[in-house]
Amino acid sequence: RLRWSIECTFSAMKTRGLNLEQTHMTQADRLSRLFGLLSLALAWMVRIGEWRAEHHPIPRKKHGRPAWSRATYGRELLCTALRWGKTTFYTHLELLKSPFSAPGRQKDQPVRY
Repeated sequence: RLRWSIECTFSAMKTRGLNLEQTHMTQADRLSRLFGLLSLALAWMVRIGEWRAEHHPIPRKKHGRPAWSRATYGRELLCTALRWGKTTFYTHLELLKSPFSAPGRQKDQPVRY
């Protein structure tokens, strides 16, 4: 049961958006840097997906599950902001600095450096 979140993470990194397997890298140092960068990108996508789901809930399918994952929901918005929206990109960059809210808490706290 605990392993399911790890499987979903690897699935998002491999075939559902970040395409880790298409790099064909074999050098360990380059692969570790790429994996770190993709981990940061995935966290950013999930953070934007959470924020977007708070404002516009993800539609549900007939069986009750969400139509998209939080990562996919955030990836769509982030890709659009990277391509076309300078002001929305800065909004999403600010979201990267704010942590996920703790379970049971409604208010986000800013990250202090």
